[in-house]
Amino acid sequence: MAEPVPPGLHGAPSMLVEQLDEPVKVRADFQGGTIRPLLFRRGPICHRVVQLNACWEDREGQHKIYFFSVSVAAGDVYQLRFHAGDLLWYADSVMMEA
Repeated sequence: MAEPVPPGLHGAPSMLVEQLDEPVKVRADFQGGTIRPLLFRRGPICHRVVQLNACWEDREGQHKIYFFSVSVAAGDVYQLRFHAGDLLWYADSVMMEA
């Protein structure tokens, strides 16, 4: 269920955040020790990443988990997660205009 986020300063639109925790298929570049998601498929829709907003990492046991905040062409912001141990990608959440 999407949760509303209050409007920002100067009348910026209010946003909805929907928690997903869905497996997704991702095309990414793995170069020079970095990972950069380029596009991902959520259900029948393919989303092209137009901006990498932030990335960070954590650990689960001995395996790293990489997190990415990305903006897609439609204007939504997704949080993606990559598990290095099993090489699986997930869409954790999406933030979209209300």
